[in-house]
Amino acid sequence: MKSIRTQMLVYLMAGTMILFSIMFFMFELKLNDLPEHIKNQYMEISEARAAEVGNELQGFVQQVAIVSQSPIIRSMDLEKIKSYLPYLPLDDRHRNMTIAYPDGKSWSTLSGNINISGQEQFQKIFMEKKEYIICQPFVSSFKYETDTPIIIVAHSVKDDSGKIVGLVNIVIETYFLDEILRGMDLKNTGYGWIVNKDGLIISHPDSNISLVENIEGHIGDRTVIGEVVANQSGTFKYTDKDGENILAFFKDIEGSPDWTFIVSIPEKEIYKEINSIQNTILISGVITLILLLTFVFIFSNSLSKPILGLKEVFEKAADGNLDVRADEKAPHELGNAGKSFNKMLEQIKDLTYIDRVTGLYNYNSFLIMLPEKMKALAEKNLLMKIVMVSIDDFKRVNRIVGYEMGDRVLEILGTRLKTFLSEEEIVARFLGDEFILLIHGDSLKAIEKRIQELWNLYRGDIIVKENKFILTSSLGASDIVDENTSIDEAIHQATVAMHIAKKEGGNICISYNAQLDELIKQEQRLEKDLIHAIENRKLKLAYQPIIKASSGKIMGVETLLRWNHPELGYISPPTIIRIAEQSGLIVEMGRCVLEEAIVQNKKWQDKGYLPIITSVNVSVIQFEQSDFVDMVKEILDEVGLDPKYLEIEITETNIMSGVNKKLKKMEELRNMGVRISIDDFGTGYSSLAYLAQFPINTLKIDRSFIVDMLEKKSAKSIVTTIINMSKAIHVKTTAEGVETIEQLELLQEYGCDKIQGYLFSKPIYSQDMEEVLKKEYLNPKL
Repeated sequence: MKSIRTQMLVYLMAGTMILFSIMFFMFELKLNDLPEHIKNQYMEISEARAAEVGNELQGFVQQVAIVSQSPIIRSMDLEKIKSYLPYLPLDDRHRNMTIAYPDGKSWSTLSGNINISGQEQFQKIFMEKKEYIICQPFVSSFKYETDTPIIIVAHSVKDDSGKIVGLVNIVIETYFLDEILRGMDLKNTGYGWIVNKDGLIISHPDSNISLVENIEGHIGDRTVIGEVVANQSGTFKYTDKDGENILAFFKDIEGSPDWTFIVSIPEKEIYKEINSIQNTILISGVITLILLLTFVFIFSNSLSKPILGLKEVFEKAADGNLDVRADEKAPHELGNAGKSFNKMLEQIKDLTYIDRVTGLYNYNSFLIMLPEKMKALAEKNLLMKIVMVSIDDFKRVNRIVGYEMGDRVLEILGTRLKTFLSEEEIVARFLGDEFILLIHGDSLKAIEKRIQELWNLYRGDIIVKENKFILTSSLGASDIVDENTSIDEAIHQATVAMHIAKKEGGNICISYNAQLDELIKQEQRLEKDLIHAIENRKLKLAYQPIIKASSGKIMGVETLLRWNHPELGYISPPTIIRIAEQSGLIVEMGRCVLEEAIVQNKKWQDKGYLPIITSVNVSVIQFEQSDFVDMVKEILDEVGLDPKYLEIEITETNIMSGVNKKLKKMEELRNMGVRISIDDFGTGYSSLAYLAQFPINTLKIDRSFIVDMLEKKSAKSIVTTIINMSKAIHVKTTAEGVETIEQLELLQEYGCDKIQGYLFSKPIYSQDMEEVLKKEYLNPKL
């Protein structure tokens, strides 16, 4: 059964049969439940009608209770009652009303003076002290009344002491019960009836059945009466006088004098509809199955034909023929599939050899061509190198302007690389922002010159849609001795060298040598030792004073991390941060630094020193943690430091990625009272629109501009621009790296708010910082 046509036909038919069988089975289950469902419906009818009768009776009770509480009735003054009782607005179903005294003497609005001492209501209320009573139906014996069965609803009349002084009752003819029974829709042969606890019929749709008849005469089974009386609801079967099987549903009538409502339905009526539904479903199911199988046969043939055509094209393409074409005129999605297949083949042709973004060869093409290129250059006795190139911090471009703009930058670099290559050299896109090249030279000096030219190609400005990017790159190179050199090893060595260049800060070229392996091992060792240093609190904090430019008053300190390795000595903060970020230690380390800085500030305040602001640099990784704000609040609360004495520093470059989320966090910190400053301002690509929205307190001017402002007009302009802009948006400025009195004077002239640098103090440890805090003011070191 290899043919897809046959498989499709078999599967579709099998699926149809299975689906139909499941549906038939489900219908069968439902049909099996149908008799019980219908019975439940009739049970609900008996319950609803019983409730209707009960509500009617309780309505009568409420009406007579209201009459019994009338002041005129309670006075039991017959003369007054005679002028009151006949004129009450009675329900049409009320025949008359009667007032009775404890001696049995009574007065009826219909019969006048009568005596009811022998009636049920008299016994129940005067003798048994019942509040009210609903009597069993009976035919009145008084001569002025008709022979229509009546129901009496009576209520006691009490004086102010609560003593029963009389009764008042309503006389209701049983017609209202007959109306309820006649109003039931129970097919043609079903009916409802009411019986009491003695089995006597209270109401029946057959007017020939009298009140004196017993239910036994109609159902022929004495035990049923006991079952009906003993249970509140249920069903029973009986055979009527005509020999027909009847199914009865009964429910006691709440609030009645032990009445029960019965609904009688011939069994044949119940099962007649069920059989009709079963036959209809069976016939419909058979017809539907035949139609479905016919449709499946036709559909599988129409669908499999173009699929088989596509299969043939796929097989040819799999054999390497990329010039085949699928039928694009096939119906429905198959035609679209053919179009997509043809388009895919065209893309495969390109993707097999060309990188989509840069237009350069891809890495697979590079590997295919490399052996031949190496052989040709070796035959000419030319020196060869594999060079890996990566743009430094390229993710910053993607963060700031998006991936589409980042691809445009790569495209421009790809164009530059094409013009850079000689005929014997090749270049390809490796991964992301990394490129791989084979370059050559006739001497070591010549090939080093080529590498320098390549490095210069990646440096400088690139302008894309009015966006200016200043790029640097990291290069790693490895030697290819001859055509027999292992390609994999050469590429690996160049990759290692490039990563080392990045770790050294970038913007350099490193050629692979054995010492690089030692550097990698040292990096791994440093990572291990950093974990130990964090766990054992071996990292130290130094503090550099931040001075008010106009007066020299100490305004705060910047917290700086120090690590004196027991064997390697001083480890620079950038190295510590880089290792911590790469190893995932940055969050834990950042918390330790933040906590220690806050604790130290609180200690200084507790000793009575001048309250100052502690600035703490925060890694973007730590800042982006979902619980960062909660963590800051937790530490401040535990230590007891007022949040206004804490300032969080985040670099300008990092703050511009994921702006909306960072903005929300900064607002939460600001609302808490924590201050926020933008570090290294002027080196990134801040949007002025965003900058105006940021809840920041301080812009820290990068030290590179401070160092150059006396010599370079561009740096001087940047400094003045930042200061003026800060004033416009009501933000303070801090100049970092101030080392000369000339720089200080110029910054004071520009209106810079705060100064930080060696001119006043280098970073010092906490015990030395206490001596500085005693002075409160610092003078520049001349």
